[in-house]
Amino acid sequence: MTRPFRTVALAVLILSLAAPAFAAQKRMVTYDAASPTARRLTGAGLTFVFTKSLLRTKIYAVRATAVAVGVVPRPSTDGDINRKLDALMGAEAKSGALYEIDPEAQEGRVMITAFCPGSSKGWLSIGPVGTRRDLRVFAFGDDPVTGEPRLCGDMLFTFHGEWRMPGPQNAGVTDRVFSPDYGRPGS
Repeated sequence: MTRPFRTVALAVLILSLAAPAFAAQKRMVTYDAASPTARRLTGAGLTFVFTKSLLRTKIYAVRATAVAVGVVPRPSTDGDINRKLDALMGAEAKSGALYEIDPEAQEGRVMITAFCPGSSKGWLSIGPVGTRRDLRVFAFGDDPVTGEPRLCGDMLFTFHGEWRMPGPQNAGVTDRVFSPDYGRPGS
């Protein structure tokens, strides 16, 4: 009885010591707008800050590539809303991770208005983000009259490049990416 306990305890200890080595590093990739809808809603394209592990990808920031506007999306956890968003995507349902745009965080209200004029709430379905692969993003907003979710844009993007993260790999990255002078010499 004690031998299995020791084996499990040893395995837990080894995994806890090795976890930092396996921790996902934040990465930043840029996509160029490939469809007319993507060009109309985003201009040049979108840039994403994310981590990717074996089991999942977590988006930390979505930024318009050509202008200093971005959001820190949070995973959409409302099952009823998620079912409605999936229904609006038709055959592409469940093809991406669903995120909510917080209108009070960063430039959330600006992004919601850009993606879905007239809406006060916004969501994104972001397909698999990664190096050398194209991307599909659906933008949703709430209908100003009924309050129900509506599809505002089905956007296609082509991979442009992966960029080196600013400063120390994981310290305050989101704040630096959203600073007004990000990307300028000396920042």
